Amino acid sequence: MTVVERFLDWTVSWLPMYRKAKLLLILYLCHPSTQSAGSGARVRWLPSSAGGEAQGRHRLVQLELRARARDVTASQLKAAAAVSQVWLFEAIQCVSSQLQAARSGQEGAAH
Repeated sequence: MTVVERFLDWTVSWLPMYRKAKLLLILYLCHPSTQSAGSGARVRWLPSSAGGEAQGRHRLVQLELRARARDVTASQLKAAAAVSQVWLFEAIQCVSSQLQAARSGQEGAAH
């Protein structure tokens, strides 16, 4: 896994928000509700308590954290979409200008 991670870091780290996506993936894999990390790697985010009132407060904290995570994820996706759109238009303009230059060069050679 370390070799794959180092290779991906080396090849894909130029992508926008790569490190944030990597952090989100690690958090997703370690979160107990997803159970993606396997049965041996359980992470406890909040301490267990005997009182029902304290558990209720912990539940509210968890709900608030989930809502904040959704908001951050949505804003990051919007930012990524905006950046990708700008890059796509710049790439289209670059290719278009190169094609026009090649076309005008061919027309000049033909005359």
